[in-house]
Amino acid sequence: MFNMNRYRSSPGLVFGLIDGLLIVAGVLGGACLRFWKDLSTILLFDHLVLKVMVVLLVIQIAFYYFDLYDLKIFRERKKMGILLLESLGVSAFLLAIVYYFVPLLTLGRGIFGIALTLVFLFTFFWRLLYAMMHRALVNKEKILIVGTGELAKNIRGEILENGYDGFEIVGFIDEDRDKIGSRV
Repeated sequence: MFNMNRYRSSPGLVFGLIDGLLIVAGVLGGACLRFWKDLSTILLFDHLVLKVMVVLLVIQIAFYYFDLYDLKIFRERKKMGILLLESLGVSAFLLAIVYYFVPLLTLGRGIFGIALTLVFLFTFFWRLLYAMMHRALVNKEKILIVGTGELAKNIRGEILENGYDGFEIVGFIDEDRDKIGSRV
């Protein structure tokens, strides 16, 4: 069953808003870079707000379906970068279909590629910045796990795999003195 509450967290909403701003900045930045010699051309675009909103909607839906608002992904930079690229690729494909059926919504020659590149850079570096700030500012609760058996290993695995960034495992305690210094 689909769990909608998983995506209704405050960080997820904040990320949605910030991503929205970064996507709009990427599209407008792409237009500015494309027409940097004559910036007044941008103001003459027909239906500019509608065009930007369509791009914003498609990209944010792709981000949502690629779980880019799940904060656990921020721990793995490669995976996050790959998911961003995949979601932008799907967005480009979907927008190409939209542009084919509704040519009025096309951004203009050369703008789309620049805009997608800027959106990728802006959102990727925003996520990296957030992850670094989160690690630096969050006071982690230190955990000492009693035992070194399978249950202790499972607890450690759950904490590390499920993105509980608020916890730091400082060690394990066991009755057997021979296990001192060994890895679990």
